[in-house]
Amino acid sequence: MNKEFIKKMVKAEKLKYEAIKEILPNNLRQKVDSFEKDAFNLLKDVALEIIKEDVNEESHTDKKTTKKVNVDFS
Repeated sequence: MNKEFIKKMVKAEKLKYEAIKEILPNNLRQKVDSFEKDAFNLLKDVALEIIKEDVNEESHTDKKTTKKVNVDFS
């Protein structure tokens, strides 16, 4: 039930945002659309860079080994 509520709330916010965009003047709507595309591309690039860094980090990590050391305190 909680999951369905969240889905409906997100959908309601999306519809509210689209309704607000519909009443904007054309030049302002075009700027908002351009901003949305740029923001999406930026987020996509950031996500790809994070994934690449994680893959590179995993491939470059060496296996660490431990050895037992005997210490003579005499």
